[in-house]
Amino acid sequence: MSPYIHESNVLWCRAVTAVYNYFHVTNFFWMFGEGCYLHTAIVLTYSTDKLRKWMFICIGWGIPFPIIIAWALGKLYYDNEKCWFGKRDGVYTDYIYQGPIILVLVINFVFLFNIVRILMTKLRASTTTETVQYRKAVKATLVLLPLLGLTYMLFFVNPGEGDVSQVVFIYFNSFLESFQGFFVSVFYCFLNTEVRSAARKRWHRWQDKHSIRMRVARATATSIPSSQSRLSFHSIKLSTSV
Repeated sequence: MSPYIHESNVLWCRAVTAVYNYFHVTNFFWMFGEGCYLHTAIVLTYSTDKLRKWMFICIGWGIPFPIIIAWALGKLYYDNEKCWFGKRDGVYTDYIYQGPIILVLVINFVFLFNIVRILMTKLRASTTTETVQYRKAVKATLVLLPLLGLTYMLFFVNPGEGDVSQVVFIYFNSFLESFQGFFVSVFYCFLNTEVRSAARKRWHRWQDKHSIRMRVARATATSIPSSQSRLSFHSIKLSTSV
């Protein structure tokens, strides 16, 4: 965004900032939905079949909408400058959407703690050695960190301007925000055993249907000439008898 547009504070520029912040907040609320699902399935031992898709849609897309509307109204009346990007000293309207993000990360941290606690309880009840138990617990913790968005807590506070730490903060946050969905989709979808098994079954089912169609098409193609030849032979026999 050029400095001229940034200082002009035009309407479309403010709208772009609002849309960007909306999708930024939805990113965290979808991670909150993932944390709710895991916590319900593992800790509460509640049947996940009773959880409906519309519940997670309301969490991921619905809740951030009024939050951003309230933030936009706050910016309009108290900090209406520089395309609503950044903030003035003494004005805390950005916390209208940053506060729920912090709350989501804290709740997901509690979810992670409970999930690891239940996992350790189950591992202690098993016959595995203590070293294997802790190794599995640490592995589960590291796997769940990016899924629940807790990696953002490592560099959550901006260290300030004019420092090397701020450059590290900007690049690290940009990397996390850009590749968060990529890492989640790779580790929890494409490399998931159940997902790969379901995709393999789907592929084999499609191959079977395709082969059946091909056999039917070949049978139909071979039956049509034979019927035509019988028809022509019958017409020749009739013509000769006449």
